[in-house]
Amino acid sequence: MAHIVEVVPNDTEIEELTSPRNAQAAKALKHKREVKRRLEDYLERAELRKALGTDDEDDF
Repeated sequence: MAHIVEVVPNDTEIEELTSPRNAQAAKALKHKREVKRRLEDYLERAELRKALGTDDEDDF
């Protein structure tokens, strides 16, 4: 199984790195936050499965 390292920046770091200058940039930033949120949810579920001993890769 692959080792997952969490290196996702938090929302404050994202805002400091990028400030949307137009509508397209704001949309891209919103998309990045949504992807980040989904990744965090996925990692949380994976940790829970591992802790419960139900780490079946077939579920993904």
